[in-house]
Amino acid sequence: MLSLWVGALLLVSLLSTDPVQMSDYRTHEQYFGKLATFVSIGFLQTLVVTLGNLYVLNIGIAESVPFVLFGLGISFVFMTIVYTLVSVFGDVGKAAAIVMLVLQIAGSGGTYPVALLPEFFQMVHPFLPFSYAIDLMREAVGGIVAARVGTDLKFLAVFAAMILSVGAFLKGPLQKGTNQLMKKSRESGLFL
Repeated sequence: MLSLWVGALLLVSLLSTDPVQMSDYRTHEQYFGKLATFVSIGFLQTLVVTLGNLYVLNIGIAESVPFVLFGLGISFVFMTIVYTLVSVFGDVGKAAAIVMLVLQIAGSGGTYPVALLPEFFQMVHPFLPFSYAIDLMREAVGGIVAARVGTDLKFLAVFAAMILSVGAFLKGPLQKGTNQLMKKSRESGLFL
């Protein structure tokens, strides 16, 4: 999961989230058009990671096809979250994606069982996409329990729907302010 989120972060750092000719398209068309590019590249990254685990590292995975399919679904959610944060909020969105990464590493239950985590992380655990993504991949690795997979997929779909709504409805109203903030941050010489 970490590699998919970091891949999304690297991608938004390397590629522009804004279209070349902004005036020719409505804001939601710009958002979804660029999102399709980022998600497509994210899918390629995911195939490298999941198929690499299966065929290069020879990791024992009980359900290899669901492992790849779950990876693609998780990639869509993660890429959409990171892309939307950066597309709508600019550099502030990059910072938010990094903060989310840190919170998710600590609070998702991927490194330690949730019951052993400090109270704060136990509290935020249900609100972190990593929590459901890790659980989903565990199902593919160890054997699928359909009820758990259904729950994880539902929560990941909710995260995707929420962030797609943010991108579709807030990019336009916030774009002018975000562009001004980006311009000032570039002029300061502190940011690239």
